[in-house]
Amino acid sequence: MNLALVSRDRPRMHRADVSHGTSARLLPWLLPFLVAVISLLSLEVPLGPIAKYTLYFALAVAMPGILILRGLWRSTGNWAEDFGLGSAVGAVYQLAGWAIFTALGWQGWLVVWPALALIAFAALPRLRKYWRIAEPRPLPLWWTWGMVIAAAVLLGGTVLGAMKYHPPPPDGTSYYQDLLYHLSMLSELTRSVPPQLPQVAGESLEYHWFPNADMAASVDITKLSPIIVLYRLWLLPQVLVALLVFATLARTVSRAWWTGVLAAAALAGPNLFLYIDTSVNLSPPLSLLSPSQTFGMTAGVVAGIFLIELLIRGAGGKGLWLLALTVAVVGGGSKPAILPILVGAVGLLALLLLIRDRRLPWRFIAAGSLLVAAAVGTMVTVAGSTSGSGLQLLAVVKTQGGYLAATKDPTPAGAGGVILPALTSGNVLSIGGVVVVTILLLTWQLLAVAGYGLLARRELRRDPLGWFLLGALIAGWAGFLVIDHPSVSEGYFVYSVVPFSLAATGWLLATWTRAYAQPFRRAALLKIAAVAVLLGAVFAFILLTTDETPRGSQSHRILLVGRPLIAVFALTCVLVLVWSRLAKSRPAMACLGGILVLLTVLVVPAARTFEQNLHLNGGQQAQTYTSAPWWVYPDEQEAALWLAKNSAPTDIVASNTWCRPATQQGPGCDARGYIVSGIAGRRTFIEGWGYTSQAMVNQGVGGKPYTEQPSPWPDRVALTNQALYEPTAAVLHRLRDEYHVRWLYADLFDGPVSPELDKLAVLRHSEQRVRIYELTP
Repeated sequence: MNLALVSRDRPRMHRADVSHGTSARLLPWLLPFLVAVISLLSLEVPLGPIAKYTLYFALAVAMPGILILRGLWRSTGNWAEDFGLGSAVGAVYQLAGWAIFTALGWQGWLVVWPALALIAFAALPRLRKYWRIAEPRPLPLWWTWGMVIAAAVLLGGTVLGAMKYHPPPPDGTSYYQDLLYHLSMLSELTRSVPPQLPQVAGESLEYHWFPNADMAASVDITKLSPIIVLYRLWLLPQVLVALLVFATLARTVSRAWWTGVLAAAALAGPNLFLYIDTSVNLSPPLSLLSPSQTFGMTAGVVAGIFLIELLIRGAGGKGLWLLALTVAVVGGGSKPAILPILVGAVGLLALLLLIRDRRLPWRFIAAGSLLVAAAVGTMVTVAGSTSGSGLQLLAVVKTQGGYLAATKDPTPAGAGGVILPALTSGNVLSIGGVVVVTILLLTWQLLAVAGYGLLARRELRRDPLGWFLLGALIAGWAGFLVIDHPSVSEGYFVYSVVPFSLAATGWLLATWTRAYAQPFRRAALLKIAAVAVLLGAVFAFILLTTDETPRGSQSHRILLVGRPLIAVFALTCVLVLVWSRLAKSRPAMACLGGILVLLTVLVVPAARTFEQNLHLNGGQQAQTYTSAPWWVYPDEQEAALWLAKNSAPTDIVASNTWCRPATQQGPGCDARGYIVSGIAGRRTFIEGWGYTSQAMVNQGVGGKPYTEQPSPWPDRVALTNQALYEPTAAVLHRLRDEYHVRWLYADLFDGPVSPELDKLAVLRHSEQRVRIYELTP
């Protein structure tokens, strides 16, 4: 039996087979759903919120999105891929409704918005047909079960690994600062459009906050706590949708169903270790700590699929143009890296056509212009957090382990000129150290590197689809290797091109397997896959076990830093010699060498992550996040939750909680404290300013990182200190009348407050070392 698995065609189903075929492909999806539910229950998440959020996502996001997708474009021919693409479209529709209803102050009635879509598609005769798939083109059951297993691994690992590691308030003791920061924005986005900066009431929020707005919409409709939505519920359907759209892009590009399963396995595989040990985060490119990465990347992939259909296959009309542009804008409003990647994909393809055909079709001009306009528009409105960024060739290399030891260059992120200082030092050893560390960096990013295998096939270089994928990869890697961000956020560029790299890899593999389908049966390729898994595990083990702390002279340190590469190179040479001898005795095997290499490359990241936790960590990592600098005392948490229950959503609070840890106040403290704006969910007069654009632009001033810079609003800091430590009636009246502050959250961990406050304000709540006062008229 020859390779049926590489067939381009999917059969259309007769109506008599639709019911049986649909149930056979939908029922297996109960497995990942049950895994997610049981895992959430094990973390003591009540069944009620789980059921409510499940219904919300199905009926308010996925179903309206699926119907709009089919109405404006078409169905993919199967429910699973429709669910993935439709959920992304539904998120766009939901964001539009959220913006309208919140701006009008009607957010409590936001449920009406998705209901309008469902009613319209049910009531209007010409729209009713979109409730079913007119021309079913089901994917094989092997695809269904492959995706189901990948989804179960990913969802279970997400809950039992990353989510378990981060208990929500008030169940934890330490909180990763980014999660409290996102929690503050989530609460703010249930209140106003455009949003204010929760840490500096009255200032505009400069951040790519679309994912937080998506969460806010879910809070408005379900009435669930923002805390449980962020920490426990929102991410699960997002990673499932990401898994599906990764697979859809891979299948769309290759026209081979199994490449979608391969992409899903590459995405889910590294998260297998989460069943063994908890972790601070998911394996890239997915993230619990950066909702903008997961949400924005998914939108970017969906926009890429639509652009492929529009520009390369010439399918779709005005409806698909609308879908492609709006989803791309949402991607750009979620992560600044997304639109440059799409511009790169369209731009390189347009350049190819211009050189080859001496003309450029209008649709490329339109698509490129709209994407550039969207990139500029989102950058100046909602992208945010890019302040302090500069251009520096190979800037990201200086943040890698071993760089300082190999080059003696202590330059921090966000500093050092337009070229990496070690490259301009004139020291040959330092330059060699940069080369070694750069190659190591590439090995840690194999999922994003593998797609460049496209260049290995001459015929693919003439294919517009190959240039589209290559353009996305080049744009993503350019951002990664040239931008210098104070928080090393250039990493999001390379994470966001992983789906395009996997699609390119799958396409290349599908091309090779079709070419070699005659001399080989499926069993031969399965054996090659098994060997690739073994080799990938071996290479990962070598990379991990040959790593050693650099010491001695600079040349010796470079040698120790590069020792993993030497070991990998030696093993590669042995394998090449063995394969060459096998190919001489069995010439037909020579053509499988490329397949083996690519599959091995895809296995290494997952094997490395799994082995690192299994063998090196040895289960010694704490089961929950316990970082001392981000410790939040129980009374601080309880007082914040009391404030959330007893104050109005638009109330403003003056607080002395801008520094963490609480006991280290004063100049130079880490200004990323978000107890009141995060846990209480209230606007603050001034709280942690570390992530503001005003602070980031001062990266390196005075030799300090942006997180330790003085407040860009020193008048607010001074007024707060005066109100808590040297209060007068005039100061408190000024806070109340001029800045509309209603509450004082006095944290005694940050310093003893004046007893005069008991006379000048009303003490409403006391929680051990925290006092909450109300400023009455």
